[in-house]
Amino acid sequence: MKKFAVIIPAYRPMKSLPEYVHNLIQNGVPHVIVVDDGSGASYKDIFAEIKTFKECILITHPKNKGKGAALKTGFDYFLKHFPSLNGVVTADADGQHAIKDVLQVGKRLDTMDTGFVLGSRTFNLKYMPLRSWIGNRLTSLVFKIFFGQFIRDTQTGLRGITSSELPWVSQLSGDKFDYEMIMLIHMVSKNKRVISVDIKTLYEKNHTSNFETFKDTKLVARALFRQYFKQTESQ
Repeated sequence: MKKFAVIIPAYRPMKSLPEYVHNLIQNGVPHVIVVDDGSGASYKDIFAEIKTFKECILITHPKNKGKGAALKTGFDYFLKHFPSLNGVVTADADGQHAIKDVLQVGKRLDTMDTGFVLGSRTFNLKYMPLRSWIGNRLTSLVFKIFFGQFIRDTQTGLRGITSSELPWVSQLSGDKFDYEMIMLIHMVSKNKRVISVDIKTLYEKNHTSNFETFKDTKLVARALFRQYFKQTESQ
């Protein structure tokens, strides 16, 4: 039996999400926490099917709050209800994270008492959109300049977080896509143990994403600069 739970923030997810959750359970994940981030009535059938799995907990936000808020909702539930587990693995609801990669991150997490595991994509232009490749390369470069550590995949949503780190992680600012960047900055700033695990880059033909390139890239960039200047001022 795995010692971690999987948390999936879901906003207007793909129809394949119930099958994805079922596959995680079939592969030994004891609990899957899905947070419906205000997807609306059009998606009720998808979440109704997910709710039938006894190993799955469905939490619903009446209105869309953002990915960061959905993750924090999942973290809070985990801390209250599963104190005996070693940590959580966060996975996206858009089919980008292969089941075996989620399990691989979880397997590595199960060996740790503190710290984080990042599922790091290889960024081969043959398998991903050019805009995604450029955005991630640029962010990694800026992160290295600002915070002194090279992180190959700063925008990965596939992360393992040990239970001991979750209390402070769940209190960080950011309710949207900026939250994951803020989390990463604090990991490095606090000198936390960060392990990278290679994962596949999956972009299927029918792939849909709620990441709005201009607006959300601007949000992530703002988080980078704000956190950098906060640290500079405090020194």
